This record gives sequence, structure tokens and C-alpha cells, in this order.
Amino acid sequence: MNNRIIVEDFGKIRRAELEVKPMMLFIGDNNSGKSYLMSLIWGLSCNSRKTLIRLTPEIMGTEVYQECESYIWEKITSTENTERLEGIWFDKFLALLNVCAANNKNAFVSDIFNKKMQIGKLELQIAQNQRIDISVEDIVYAHKNRQETKQYEKVMWVNLAGGGGVGMFIDEELLKDRGKYVETVLEALLECWRGFFAGENNVIFLPSSRTGFVLSKNMLTNQVYENSFNMFSNDVPEIPSYFTKPVISFLKLLNNIGEKEPQENGLTQIAEFIEKELLHGEVTIQKALSTSFLYRPEKGEQTIQMYLASAVVTEITPLYLLCKYSYRVLQLFIEEPEMCMHPQLQVVVARILARMHHEGIPIAATTHSDIIIQHINNMIRVKKSSKKEELMKKFQLEESDLLDADKIGLYQFVSRDETKSEVQELKAGELGFETPTFSNAFEKMLEVTYEI
Repeated sequence: MNNRIIVEDFGKIRRAELEVKPMMLFIGDNNSGKSYLMSLIWGLSCNSRKTLIRLTPEIMGTEVYQECESYIWEKITSTENTERLEGIWFDKFLALLNVCAANNKNAFVSDIFNKKMQIGKLELQIAQNQRIDISVEDIVYAHKNRQETKQYEKVMWVNLAGGGGVGMFIDEELLKDRGKYVETVLEALLECWRGFFAGENNVIFLPSSRTGFVLSKNMLTNQVYENSFNMFSNDVPEIPSYFTKPVISFLKLLNNIGEKEPQENGLTQIAEFIEKELLHGEVTIQKALSTSFLYRPEKGEQTIQMYLASAVVTEITPLYLLCKYSYRVLQLFIEEPEMCMHPQLQVVVARILARMHHEGIPIAATTHSDIIIQHINNMIRVKKSSKKEELMKKFQLEESDLLDADKIGLYQFVSRDETKSEVQELKAGELGFETPTFSNAFEKMLEVTYEI
């Protein structure tokens, strides 16, 4: 079993079952639930996940919770040790995670979308071969607020094999709430589900209509910050807001980007590629009372305001700035990356996503671009071709342009009736991924052409 998510009766989606892969693409009909599902997955990587694993009295009264709490209590009251969470105990904690999901699912999606919402089912599946270590140890550290230079504390660590983890001090006061230690393991399971441990600020969501957000950023950011304390409070049942949490995170990103000096790495090389192939210039940041963006064309020294730049510039600016300033992107969600792009430039956008994928950044994207999908198919075929080197030279490709079908999940959203849609996983064949949502539309158009 691989890491998967199962969703039922959520917005327009009747049912969706997705395998978590390094690159996931959502295609299909308009208004079929693509953005809803991507926002939900984003929420599993951000602060909203705290809502999902909250231990209510109802959950703490279940048998599986009592068993998990006893297990953790035994670990944190024992001598120093390290133990792998596996077998029956891995299954029990995963079962408890899904008990939490079943009880907190409506509060979870309401938190993401900033309005009361409901979801029929939310279930997570995690492969047991992913390692989680639970350890208890004494640590020594200097304490600034005490006269003693060293303090000895007991800590429970929950670590992932791939790196990263979370710890909780073990003392008499904290032990009054054993559930906090159980929640720590549940949070590690969520990190295990997505495959890495990261802070919320490193999970990036780039919504559609990026041009509008870039041009009206300052006005919108002021509105967000006026309500930011309420928007991120779990105690408020429903908060009036024009924006979802992913969009709010995007606006805050636009306001904070460029605060640190860029460092030369793979992302800065992608930024140079964007400058050459898309921007034909560069975007600079002006820090005054608030962050402003300016565009400088490569032919000409004069900078111009963003509202005078082309839609290509304003659409790609957020992604470009992430790369230019070496932002520590650990996961990227992007809606319709082809927005405002000529077909030739859509190929360039596909190459950008492939290169970010090769930088180890998991990517999820919604798209209506058959060109992006065809380019992905081409890169899959080049990688497998016996003439790989010849093709790479002919089409000026780099290794970071090539893709592996096994690392891509392509999901088609199909509206079965006026109210609900089904989500189908599309498998790659010899020619790559076949996409009925695009080919059927072309066939209908050609049918009219022939008839005329």
C-alpha cells in the first residue's frame, strides 16, 4: 500500500482516491472540484492539520485512543530508548489518525476555506515501510533565565527516517495532558504521509488569477492583516473573509518575499531560465512602506510599474521571485500555471515545473493545458528512448527536463451529472498519458470542422 488520500462527497466531488506522488496534475471539466481538492491537500501540510488531529473528549473515549495513550505513556516514563513505530502499533496510530479525521473533518475543511463546509469522508493511508522513530533521551542545554549554566531535561522525540522531527519536553506539568504526546505522534504520521517534515511557510500555494493579486497586493494585504488574528484562530466558528487560507498564505508570501538575500542554488538557475525564456527582463523588489514589484525589460534600462507589464510577466512573477530569492520551497501547489501563456510559452512553463521537480520539490498543479501534458509525455518518452542523448542534443534538453512516469500522478475530474464529479487516475502507456478530457473536446471540434 502506498500513501493515499480518499475523499467522498466534498463540494462537487463524489469520490476521489489519490496516490501521493512527487508530481500530481489535476485536469478535467471546469467547476469539477480540482481547486477544492488541491486546497484540501494543502491544508494537510499547514496549520489547518492541527484542527484535523485535535483530540476531542469523544475521540479520547475510544478504545484505540486509550491503547495509543498507554503505549506513549510507557515510552515516556521508561529509561532512555529508541523504538521504531511499526507493525500493530503503526496500524493503531494510523487508525487513531483516521478516527480524528472522521470526527474533525468538517472543522478541518471549514478552517481551510474560512466558511462552514462539510465533507462526507476523509481517510489517509500510509505505507508501513516509512520509518518513524520514537525516542526518549536526556538533553543538556544552557538556560538563559536561570543562574545555572546547564539544565538537564527529558525529551520525547518523534523522527522521520527522511529527516526532521518534533519533540516534547517530559515534565510533571506537561504530563498532566498525555494527549499532547499522542498528538505529536499523529502530527509525525501526517508528515510521513506527505513524505517530508516542513514548516508551514515552506509550503507554497500559487492561486489562479495571480495577475490580479500581484497588481492589488498592497490593498488586499492590508485587509488580510486586519483580520489575521481571527483568521488563524480555531476558537472562531466562522470567520467572514473573501479569501481561503491558501490565498491568504499567498498574499503574505508576496508581502514578505525578498527579505533575505538570495543564495546561488538550483532555484536561482531556474530564475535565470525564466528571465531568458519568459520575462525577457527581470522583476525587482522595492521595499518602502510595503513591498512593490517593478519590471525591467532586458532591452532598456528604465523600470516600469507592474500594471504596465504584460500578463505573462505578472502571472509568472510569484514563481519567478520564489526562485530568484532562493525561497526554501518544500512543496508547491499551483493553479493553472499556463494562465495567459501562448502555447510556445506553455512548454516553457512545463520545463520550469520539471526542473523544480528535479530540485526535490513535490508539485501539485491544476491545468487545462493539453500542451503541458503533451510536453510531459514527450519528456517521459525521451528519458526511456534508446536515442536519448541524440534527442536531448537536437532539442536542447537537459537532464532536469526529463521525467519518470512512475513519479507522476495524473487525475482527471469528470462531471457525471450537473451536481457531482468523479476523479479517475490516468495511467501512462507507451506514449505517455492519454487524456480523454482533452482528446474528446478536440474530436468534437474536428467533427464540426469536417461537417462544415
